[in-house]
Amino acid sequence: MRNRQPKGRVLAVLTATASLAVMAGAGSSAYADSEAAAQIPCAKYLQKKHTYRTDPAGPSLQTYRTDKLGRPANAGIRVGDVDRDPKPSACETTVGEWGGPGHVGARLIPAGVRGAGHRANVVPVTKSADRILKAVERKTLQCNTSYKIVNLGVAAYYKKNDNGVVPSRFSLVLEVKNRDIEFGRNVFLPFDNKEYTKAGERKLVDSFADQVKAMGC
Repeated sequence: MRNRQPKGRVLAVLTATASLAVMAGAGSSAYADSEAAAQIPCAKYLQKKHTYRTDPAGPSLQTYRTDKLGRPANAGIRVGDVDRDPKPSACETTVGEWGGPGHVGARLIPAGVRGAGHRANVVPVTKSADRILKAVERKTLQCNTSYKIVNLGVAAYYKKNDNGVVPSRFSLVLEVKNRDIEFGRNVFLPFDNKEYTKAGERKLVDSFADQVKAMGC
């Protein structure tokens, strides 16, 4: 994913397109089941411009793509099984420390919908961003009980000419549809990886919740 950050609905289209490209198998790939996933190192930089997949034969197909430096850039999942009692991974603690004080390690695709706990899915985030991602997790689980098909794509962006591992911004697309709905419906949420005021954080979460409600979840 390039460092340049498109804005508005253009970003939503590009993010959704990127997720579809990843799911179609764009780029190189490494198929990882639960055993192989443990072999993905909890390192600051992974393979460059690489696509990792987990559980390709299972109900929760997951794809994780890195950027030109090997940092997590795009994650996508077709939600199948859910985890009602997710446990933090050891890598989340390690990655959180890379962000410095006020940061924690968080999964782009949440643990509750079986997002992987390896580095290709884990980035340092502020506590505000972590709470926003948890709100997304709750709404995704809610949609998963109402629809046949639920796809979640999350993109991480880094500042131009910054070789660090802390994303500056995120965007996500949540798509839901029944099998008899050809195109389905989706919601879009961009947000910065920063500490928001309580009012600012609530505004983002409420905006996402309102969009999800409008989809019928």
